[in-house]
Amino acid sequence: MNSPADATQTRVRPSAFGCITIPFLLIALIPLAWGARRQLANGHLARDGDVVQGRVIELRYVATNPLVATQKGGSGGSPVVTYTTRAGEARTVVGSVNRRPAPWAVGDLVDVVYDPNHPDRADVHSEVAGWRLWFGIWCAVAALPAAIAFLPVLLWLRERRV
Repeated sequence: MNSPADATQTRVRPSAFGCITIPFLLIALIPLAWGARRQLANGHLARDGDVVQGRVIELRYVATNPLVATQKGGSGGSPVVTYTTRAGEARTVVGSVNRRPAPWAVGDLVDVVYDPNHPDRADVHSEVAGWRLWFGIWCAVAALPAAIAFLPVLLWLRERRV
């Protein structure tokens, strides 16, 4: 059966917490800090922002925006939209996602959502509407390294019961 020597060989050592738990917790924080923070900001804008109509005046590829390829071919771009706030202020916003092919054309009317307290913070409504889905994806990405990080803790707790 199990001898005392076998028990000491399978013990969770304190170094497992430093070697596994801390790095994997840091790895889990990266997607939460990066992606989830942005998606929560989009959620705030979608919930509390004012929605007005705007007109697409240009399609432009923005290097800092992610590219979503829905089909092969076509050029990717973000819409440049002019809109007027409820206070009557004329503004321009560049969409936050490059799409290929772009579902917009120059002259199309689109909904724009903006923060009434900071009208320069705006986006095309269709880009912020899916914030819950993307927030869930970022949390799921962070859950895997978090689960690995807590593995030594679970093994340690299991060891204490025996």
